[in-house]
Amino acid sequence: MGNITQYVEEYKDKDFSEAEFNEVDALVLSQLSYIDFSAIVCKFDSEVEISLKDASYQYFALRNEDELKENISIVYKAGLLLNQCAHTRRYANIKLLKYVNSVNEKIDKQFSAVTFYITDDLAVIAFRGTDTSVTGVKESAMLSYMFPVPAQIESLFYLEECGTLANRNLIVCGHSKGGNLATFSGVSCSNSLKKRILGIYEFDAPGFPLQMVERYDFVEMKNKIFSYIPQSSIIGCMLYHNESRKVVKSTSENIKQHQASSWVIDGNSFVLTDETDETSKFIDKYIKKLTEEIGQDNIEEVFETVFDFIENSGISDYDDLKEFEPTRLIRAIKSIKNINEEQKELIENTIKQAFREFSRLIYKERIESFVKKINFEDRKNQP
Repeated sequence: MGNITQYVEEYKDKDFSEAEFNEVDALVLSQLSYIDFSAIVCKFDSEVEISLKDASYQYFALRNEDELKENISIVYKAGLLLNQCAHTRRYANIKLLKYVNSVNEKIDKQFSAVTFYITDDLAVIAFRGTDTSVTGVKESAMLSYMFPVPAQIESLFYLEECGTLANRNLIVCGHSKGGNLATFSGVSCSNSLKKRILGIYEFDAPGFPLQMVERYDFVEMKNKIFSYIPQSSIIGCMLYHNESRKVVKSTSENIKQHQASSWVIDGNSFVLTDETDETSKFIDKYIKKLTEEIGQDNIEEVFETVFDFIENSGISDYDDLKEFEPTRLIRAIKSIKNINEEQKELIENTIKQAFREFSRLIYKERIESFVKKINFEDRKNQP
């Protein structure tokens, strides 16, 4: 049993003719898409390629250690993974091209993608995702009330352009929001391009409104969509998904499982478990419940109120929620003008119910953590 870095080490001397591209390779490239390849990989309007080895050399030549450590955790770890891949026979000669990093705050768009030429017969298009912060969760929650979002439209344009020019079979992949973009573009692209898509890999990605999942083209492509979420998935449980999702074991806890560096790998496959844990089911249950109670017309204002309140309260991650007082949030919800009294009462009851259940989960977590600590001490003290 290992993780993504141990997989790269184990397969470092096997090129893709000896060990074909697999689900873990798709995760590796999804993680590498978090790296800022500006001034390294040529932009969208160029077809100039650079090897992964050379891209890694330039990336680290342009940044000192302090600058690298300033990155959020998922980007910092992606840099370490890039360096590791650059010293392998399997990844070093992969070609990178068509890098895009497009941010437009006026329309809440953050879009980034890169194309990898794996062999003469295979290209991988990887879309960048979001981080594990509340801001990242907010960006994923936006998909509940905006469809399609600007990044989804751009992902379709990117896949059509780069997939056609690649003239190869295609893998489309992404982690977090990047997985959502991979699925949206792969499902929505032209029929001629769909014939060349071997697989769409989404890793702990937010889903879609129900009408998207029920669309004929989504159903038509569902056997090519491979969805993976960790046991305590939060972002990956938002909205609706392909029904054949697989649950991956993780060595981390709670929302930290969103970082794929914690996912357990055996050989060239993920180690799976039967179902998500109680925290994940809790998030899935209450986000869907709120969406149904509020209605599609008002969901945006409610989510904006909730996330603005959370951010202004200094809550940045899951652990901060443990000390949170829900009555203040209820008062903020009641100040919303565009929802009626009945809806406000439904929201208030849902929030109260959610926090009662959340408190029980926190209590259970602390008991389990205490038991683990005792067991660890017992094993340590055994002769």
